[in-house]
Amino acid sequence: MERKLVVAFILCAILTALPFAVNYANERIATSPVLSTTNSGVVSSNGVYYIGYASSHEGDDILYVVPREVYVEKPGTLVTLNVTVKFKHAQPCPYSTWKITIENPKNVEIVNETKTILKDPYTAFKQYTLKVLGNGSVDVVYHYGTGCPYGTEEKVTVKFYIGKPSGSALNQTSVPSEISNTTSVNITGVVKAVDLTLRVVVVDNYTVEIRGRWTGPDNESLTWREMLALLKPGENVTIIASEEDGSLKADVIILDGKTYRKG
Repeated sequence: MERKLVVAFILCAILTALPFAVNYANERIATSPVLSTTNSGVVSSNGVYYIGYASSHEGDDILYVVPREVYVEKPGTLVTLNVTVKFKHAQPCPYSTWKITIENPKNVEIVNETKTILKDPYTAFKQYTLKVLGNGSVDVVYHYGTGCPYGTEEKVTVKFYIGKPSGSALNQTSVPSEISNTTSVNITGVVKAVDLTLRVVVVDNYTVEIRGRWTGPDNESLTWREMLALLKPGENVTIIASEEDGSLKADVIILDGKTYRKG
């Protein structure tokens, strides 16, 4: 009899606690930063729509840019372009002066660009962060190395719009698996907390790690601790962060109109 009473009390406790567990799980899901990707090649993040991809294959190498079109809710929004070059011939090659550039910006400002890296002997990757000022465009150009007999340049145009995409714009071909999709998250909001022990800043519902050394607007060098000291609760900030291993790591911080870059 006593055993039955104990079991009954345990079951009652579990059933009573269950709604709280469900609510907690829902809150965790609701506050997690998510990049929602569909099979149509559309990525939506913080009101920004990244549509499809563009490619150029005039010579032997192929230039891919993700996305082909970007839609933002308002001017001043930060967006990300991922640029991939697939080489026909393995790197390093005799014509090693090849490069990736952005040209002819219209109503778009370059905020940050990463170094070009070789993911493997046949794949180069570079990422740009841009500020959309209005309806406009940029040309992304891959220049073959000087003297290369296999091509001169590959060029694609990426277009930017203020507003939301139409149904036809959302009907896009899926992005090829061999090129990278958008992985950055642009966060604009109020600093809620700064934790020196965990080396993180909380902006609205996002927790972002601050790591390594940083370069300030006057080319001064700052540590992660000095960067966190600049971030005060209650202040507005914009952070461009990369998703790695399930967490967000800051790449660019814009505070009081000043830009700080990791590295």
